[in-house]
Amino acid sequence: MTELTALTVAEARKALRGKEFSARELTEAYIAAMEAARPLNAYITETPERALEMAAASDERLARGTAGALDGIPIAVKDLFCTKGVLTTAASHMLDGFHPPYESTVTERLWAAGAVMLGKTNMDEFAMGSSTTTSYYRPTENPWRPNSKDRPGDNRPLVPGGSSGGSAVAVAAHAALAATGTDTGGSIRQPASFCGIVGLKPTYGRCSRWGVVAYASSLDHPGPMARTVRDAAILLGAMAGHDPRDSTSAPLPVPDYEAALTGDVRGLKLGIPKEYRVDGMPAEIEALWQQGIAWLREAGAEPVRCRCR
Repeated sequence: MTELTALTVAEARKALRGKEFSARELTEAYIAAMEAARPLNAYITETPERALEMAAASDERLARGTAGALDGIPIAVKDLFCTKGVLTTAASHMLDGFHPPYESTVTERLWAAGAVMLGKTNMDEFAMGSSTTTSYYRPTENPWRPNSKDRPGDNRPLVPGGSSGGSAVAVAAHAALAATGTDTGGSIRQPASFCGIVGLKPTYGRCSRWGVVAYASSLDHPGPMARTVRDAAILLGAMAGHDPRDSTSAPLPVPDYEAALTGDVRGLKLGIPKEYRVDGMPAEIEALWQQGIAWLREAGAEPVRCRCR
């Protein structure tokens, strides 16, 4: 059997429904991985007992054939989402001891879909930072090290980006199958990039902000973090939806994001903003931009240079 923590969300979901292993077995594997990853400081609060309880409930639903979209999938939650009865700190000493009497809409939807909570992840305090070094609970370390042929002997610890750095590290270190994050100006996308995973900033209003400790309410975008695009689509499908408790929530149906992953971009016209590339940009970054543009063109899309309005 493939090591359980090496599976993607899509693979684990299929295997759980095929009775190849139980939700409890998958959760136990991730609890062990979470413990082994403690030196990275990805989590502020671990919830193994609750995870096993949720896994047991998932196994019952799987046995009955009434499993939800994420039943048995162990995930991590950025410590900016209020979780009923579970310490929620926003990585600040100010909120020590705060156990919310309510659940954020996003996590409520995830639990309704059957997801299993491993714990709450580290972040920049109140999401104010881009390195996950401003947390009261100490910095988080990127699981990747620079030790390579280009820099032999250079094994310095690296920052994971932020503010959703703990979530990115948990996913990249295989200490969670997926995670939630929030993004105002890059707080999902930047740590996802630094840690080599997939991070998505959904359209504003797609995922409810209710129960999220605000950094800037008019800019906060809850979103998924995962190891593949398909996994991010699966997670977003469970997270998204109209919420009357959030006045900016979009009253629109949630499409099937996973079904939309055809891989066909032929005929799409894609804007490449001029402002995204600045004077003095390192040559290696420019080369990556050009490689991405070339891949899109080869796949049949039409990259077009444009200006931000």
